[in-house]
Amino acid sequence: MNRHYDGLTLGALVLAGLNMRPLLTSISPLLGQLRQTMGLSSLAASLLPAVPMVMMGAVALLSASLMQRVPLQRLLLAGLTLLLLALAARGVIHSGSWLVVSALFGGLGVGVVQMAMPGLIRQRFAQRSAPVTGLWAGALMGGGGLGAALSPWLSEHFGWSLALTGWALPVLLAIGLWLYVRVPTAASTENVALPSLWRTPRAWTLAISFGLVNGGYATCVAWLPDAYHHLGWSAQAGGSLLGAMILCQVAGALLMPLLARKADRRPQLIISLVCQLIGMSGFLFAPLFAPWLWAAIAGFGLGAAFPLAMVLALDHLPHPQAGARLVAFMQGAGFIIAGCMPFIAGQLQALTHSFSSVWLMQTAVTVGLIVLNLRFHPRSYGRAFGRTTA
Repeated sequence: MNRHYDGLTLGALVLAGLNMRPLLTSISPLLGQLRQTMGLSSLAASLLPAVPMVMMGAVALLSASLMQRVPLQRLLLAGLTLLLLALAARGVIHSGSWLVVSALFGGLGVGVVQMAMPGLIRQRFAQRSAPVTGLWAGALMGGGGLGAALSPWLSEHFGWSLALTGWALPVLLAIGLWLYVRVPTAASTENVALPSLWRTPRAWTLAISFGLVNGGYATCVAWLPDAYHHLGWSAQAGGSLLGAMILCQVAGALLMPLLARKADRRPQLIISLVCQLIGMSGFLFAPLFAPWLWAAIAGFGLGAAFPLAMVLALDHLPHPQAGARLVAFMQGAGFIIAGCMPFIAGQLQALTHSFSSVWLMQTAVTVGLIVLNLRFHPRSYGRAFGRTTA
């Protein structure tokens, strides 16, 4: 029976993950069409990927009090319901400002689900948390790839409105499955003394690293199809390129955590960042030479870095409750940073009338991330939080 419900919970987890990113990725391949049909401004186009990310971060920063007061399953259902309403509302929206409002509420829903899921994974799959976290990250990114690849096809056959609101259907299926899944109440745990994360440099270093990596993902999701549309590609081709990139992200999210068996996570992190650097440099210097190769390499690196960053944060504090608080802070501040990146990229493109400035920014950021991640030696974990290493 337990094995049956573990399998059911994994299925529900994957289905929830698949619904976390179409809110973002269904928009970007259709930007050209949305500019024509609803007069979408460059400011609104920049806000569409930024606002959900900022909301995800804001929710994560509030997670400690929410998770103490509300059961995990109720949080998951509430977040999925908010996302459902936001996506369904896009069927009757005909202005850019209201599209941004739907992104705000959808991002709030996604943030609630992302806040609750790591706790559920630790609670239900304590001995398999690393591979299950990789599975969650892979599902999350895979759903983003589906949103990017299928939305142009849906728009061509059924119109852009249905292409955007149709993603509410799989959310409805996820809600139905989570109503059936049993999530036991976690046993009460003792409060763990932990320094203020707001005043801890290592907590901010982890958050900055996490935020800039996810900012690279958000920038690609927001602008990669549009960049190639400006180079003469169709909406379907640009969406397929983004879909291929995200498919390689899934591979990175699933495979790299399995290789991170040693205490030092830096080798895998540096490999993932070098992949990102190669891909971003390709978009910058030779965008038409081998675009599918650049997308695949960058996608693998972006996908690998996401679960590795979460595992790295948990490594710093061995007590599960303390680790959970650090991950929540890292995701909270990090997603707010990540939300700023596609907005800055959009404004750079509007200012320079070229996407080269966007890829130059991402290349420079990735070089900085490589230098930053070299600092995360296991011997520094204890010192960073005022304890001695064993």
